[in-house]
Amino acid sequence: MTHKPIRITFILLFTVFSFAANAQRGKQTSLSIGSGIIAPLNMNYRDDNGTDFNVDAGFSINLKLEKPITETLRFIAGTGFVFTESNPQYLFSSNSSNVFYDNRYHDLYAYLPLTAGLKYYFTKYLYVNAETGSAFSINSRARTSFIYAGGAGAVVPIGPHHGLDFGLQFERGYKNTDYDHAINQLVLNVAYKYRF
Repeated sequence: MTHKPIRITFILLFTVFSFAANAQRGKQTSLSIGSGIIAPLNMNYRDDNGTDFNVDAGFSINLKLEKPITETLRFIAGTGFVFTESNPQYLFSSNSSNVFYDNRYHDLYAYLPLTAGLKYYFTKYLYVNAETGSAFSINSRARTSFIYAGGAGAVVPIGPHHGLDFGLQFERGYKNTDYDHAINQLVLNVAYKYRF
């Protein structure tokens, strides 16, 4: 396992918290917890050996801290759990009609991402965001990966300190032991947000 993603993640988190410590006073910090549905953009991949690999949908649980820098710009830091799975493959023998199940590709990939980035509110409740970091493997089928993401969303207030955050973002970088290249996916996320 390479240590480059770990070093990059710690440098990013140090930068985020350094800037957050100098953020303007009087603005609201927020903490959100949510879950997301992961949809791969291309479900069919082929590795360097010519073997087909099919990505299935997944889900995530996430925790994010949002610290104000200005009225419209925020630093964000997040963590959570990401679970994706591959579709089982059915292989056909070239000299008969036999079909057999190849269990190598029916696997769950579990990650613990650590990310940092920026969120910009172009209106009071609508935003765009970008973040980067590392996804650390938490089971034997996942690989520690450098990841990055960008997207947009809206916050629906439900009180002076509470709200619901709806977001859609593009993510790239997750790798596993069955496919060495970065996988592209969309994540639809809903989170409960508390401002303090």
